Amino acid sequence: ERSLSTFLFGKTVVDTDYVHDDGNDTEEDEGIENESVDESEDEENEKEKDIQPISAQPSMPDDVFGSALGVSGGKRKRKAAWVDKEDSEVLVKDVTATFTKAVGKHGEKETSIEQYGRSLSRKFKSVVGEPTWASLDKKEDEDSDEEFLRETTDLVEKKGRLENLQKGTLQFRKLKDVNYSTHKEGAVIRSTEFHPTSTVGMVAGNNGTASLFQIDGKENPKIQTVNFENFPIKTAKFSANGNEIIVGSQHHPHFFVYDMMIGKTIKVPWTNKTTEHNTQKFEVSRDGKLIAFIGRFGFIHIISARTKEFLKSFKMNDSCQALKFSPDSSSLYSTGEGGEVYIWDLRSSACLHKFADSGCLSGTAVAVSSHHLAIGSSSGVVNVYNVNNIAKAATAYPQPDKVILNLTTQIEDLVFNPTGEILAMSSMEKEGAVKLVHFPSTTVFANFPGSFNLARANSLSFSPGGGYFSVGNNKGAANLYRVNHYKEY
Repeated sequence: ERSLSTFLFGKTVVDTDYVHDDGNDTEEDEGIENESVDESEDEENEKEKDIQPISAQPSMPDDVFGSALGVSGGKRKRKAAWVDKEDSEVLVKDVTATFTKAVGKHGEKETSIEQYGRSLSRKFKSVVGEPTWASLDKKEDEDSDEEFLRETTDLVEKKGRLENLQKGTLQFRKLKDVNYSTHKEGAVIRSTEFHPTSTVGMVAGNNGTASLFQIDGKENPKIQTVNFENFPIKTAKFSANGNEIIVGSQHHPHFFVYDMMIGKTIKVPWTNKTTEHNTQKFEVSRDGKLIAFIGRFGFIHIISARTKEFLKSFKMNDSCQALKFSPDSSSLYSTGEGGEVYIWDLRSSACLHKFADSGCLSGTAVAVSSHHLAIGSSSGVVNVYNVNNIAKAATAYPQPDKVILNLTTQIEDLVFNPTGEILAMSSMEKEGAVKLVHFPSTTVFANFPGSFNLARANSLSFSPGGGYFSVGNNKGAANLYRVNHYKEY
C-alpha cells in the first residue's frame, strides 16, 4: 500500500545508499591504484586550465572571472545536502511495532526489513514523482523556468502532431480494472476519476471507500485507501489542482474533503439557510475556483472551492437533475424536470439563456465541450447542439444538430473526452448500455464495448490526455480501457 505525498508533484531525493556507494567505490579505487590516480589528476588539472567556463545563460558572455579563479563551467555531480546515517538502522517493522492502533493488522509491514526511510521515499515517488530540484542527476546550471517551458512546449507540439480521430472503428484495448488490486470499494462503483496532473486513478463506491491507484495499465497497484465511515459515496472528484478529494453522499447534508498533502479528512457542514438534505451531485470548475451542488426545488448552490464557503444560488423553474461547467469555467449549464436547459453566467450571476430541449420531458445528463453541448433525457435520447449557435439565444426552441438514439433507457452520464472528439454516454438501467460517439461526425463506434460485459454502468471518465477511459459498474469494478489514438495519459 502506498502513501500520498507523491504522484502529484515529482520524485524525492535518490536513496542515500547511492551516495555512500560512490564514496566507498572512490576509496577502494584510490587504495588500489594510487599512482595511476595521481597521473590522471595531473592530466585533469592541465585540461581544466584549458576549459573555458560555460555560461548558464546562452545570451551572456563567457565568465572571464570564473576562468581566472580556476572555476570550471562543466557539469558537476550533485550530492545530497545531508545524510543521516542512523536512518539506515530504522526498519519498517520497527516503526510498525510502535503503532498503538490496529495491532496485528498491518500485514507485511510487521515483518518487513526494508529501511523505513527508503520505504517513505518509495511511497512519495509513487504518488508525487521526483521534483527536478531534488534529482542528483540534474545539471547545476539548468534553469527551472527554461526546463518547464521546454517540457510543456514539447507536450503541446506532440499533441499538435496528432491526426484527427477517424470515425468508424475505434482502436482500443481492455486493460485490468483500475481497482484490480482491491475490488473493495463497494458493490456499486459511484465514481471513477483520473488525477489532473499525475497518473493516478480514484475509485469510490457506496460503502464509503475511496481508493487511489497508480495507473500503469498492467497491475494498477493501490496507493492509498480513504474510508468515510457511515458515508455512502454518491459522487467523488479531484480538486482542479489535484490536492484534494471531494466526496458527497445522498444520505447526508455535509460533505468531506480529503487533503492528500497532509493526509487529513475535513468534514464540511452545510451551514447556509437552504437546509440541504444531501450533497449527492456536484461539479468542480476547471479553473479550480467553484463547486456547484444540485439542491432541492430547482436550486443550484455555488461554493468556493478554496474556502468551501457558500457564495450564491441559482433557481430553476423545475428540479435540477444535472449540471456541468463550460470548459472555460465562465458559464454553468443545467437541466432537469421539464426538459429545459439553462445557461448561467458565473460572473454576473444571471441566466444568459433558457431553451427547451427538443422532445425532452426530463433532462438527466449534460456534457459540454468547446464546440458542442449534449443533453441526455429520461427516454434515452441525446440531443447535440452547437455551443456557438445556442449562445446567440436566437430562439427558445432550437433544433438539435444531431439526435442520437442508440440508447433506449434513461441517460445516466455524458462525458466528452479532452479533445471533444469522443462523447461517452451510458444508462444504468440496462446492462452494457455504454456507447462512444465520434465527433464531429456524431456516429457511434460500432466495435465498442465489444463482447466484454460492462454490467450496469454508473460512472464514466477520461484521463487528462484522453489515453485512458474508465467505466464504473454495479459489480464493484472500475473497467479500464486504453484508447490507442491518444499517446498521452
